[in-house]
Amino acid sequence: MILEYLDVFISGLTNGSVYALMAVGLTLVYGVSKAFNFAYGSFYSLGGYFAWVLMVLVGLWGGYIVVFALAVPFLMGFGFVTEKLIIAPLRKRSDWEVKVMMITLGLALFMDNGFQVLFGPRMKSLPPLMEGAVSLGDIYIANQDIMIFVLSVSGILAFRWVLNNTRIGMAVRAVAQNPAGAKIVGIPKNRIFAATFGISTVMVGVGGILLAQKYFVSPMGGWDILVKSWVITAFGGMGSIRGGLLAAFILGMLEAFVGYWFGLSWVLFALFAVLLTTLAIRPQGLMGKWG
Repeated sequence: MILEYLDVFISGLTNGSVYALMAVGLTLVYGVSKAFNFAYGSFYSLGGYFAWVLMVLVGLWGGYIVVFALAVPFLMGFGFVTEKLIIAPLRKRSDWEVKVMMITLGLALFMDNGFQVLFGPRMKSLPPLMEGAVSLGDIYIANQDIMIFVLSVSGILAFRWVLNNTRIGMAVRAVAQNPAGAKIVGIPKNRIFAATFGISTVMVGVGGILLAQKYFVSPMGGWDILVKSWVITAFGGMGSIRGGLLAAFILGMLEAFVGYWFGLSWVLFALFAVLLTTLAIRPQGLMGKWG
C-alpha cells in the first residue's frame, strides 16, 4: 500500500511540475495584459503535434534534444506573430480584454479543427524521453518521469532567472505592476505584450511535448489543459506567479490521489470543488491581491 501511494505521489509531483510550467505562462499573460487567452490549450496541442511530426512523421535524427531546439524558437515565433496579427489591433479599442477572450476562443476552435483535418481524430503518441527506471530498493521510478520533472523545473527556474536578471524581464515586471508608469519611462508596452505572449506559448507548448509522452495528443485534448491551467491560475491568485506554482503542485497531487481513489472521472469535480471552496474563503486566491 505504501509503495502504491508513493507511486501516486511521484505521478502527482511529475504532473504538478508540468502544470506549474504551463500555469506560469498563463499567469504571465494575464498579469501583464489582464486578458485571458482561450487558445492556450490549443497551443499545448500545437507543441505535441509539432514534436510528433518531427519524431514520428519525419523521423528526425537527434531525438528530443533536436526537437526542443526546434520547438522553442518555433513556438516563440508562433506566439509572437499571433499576438501581433490578431491581438495587438484589438488593444486600440475599448473593452479590448473582452474582445481578446472572444477572438482567442475563435482561434482555439480554428486550430483544433485544423488539427483534426491535418492529423485525424485519433490520438498520437510520442516515444518516452528515456527508457527504463531507477530502482530504490522496492521502489521503481521511471526515467521518463524524472526527466519530465527535471525539464519542467529547469524551465521554471530559467523563466525566473530571465524575469529577475534581464532587461526584458524587468520590463515585463514593470508593465505588469504599472502599465501607465512603464509607458511614461519609455518601455515599449506593445513589444512586451508580444514577448510575454510568445514566452507563454513556449511554456505551454513545451508542456504539451512533455505530457504527450504520457497522455497522448488529440485535436480536442487542449481543452482539458485550458481548464486545469485556469483553475490553477485562479486558485493561486490571478496574476501571482508564486501562487500559480504552489497551486499547480497542490492540484497535481490532488489529481493523482483523487484519480487513484475514485477514478479519473472525479478529477475535474475535485479540482473545481477545491477552487470554489478556496475562493469562498479567500476570493483573491492563495497569493493574489485585490485591485
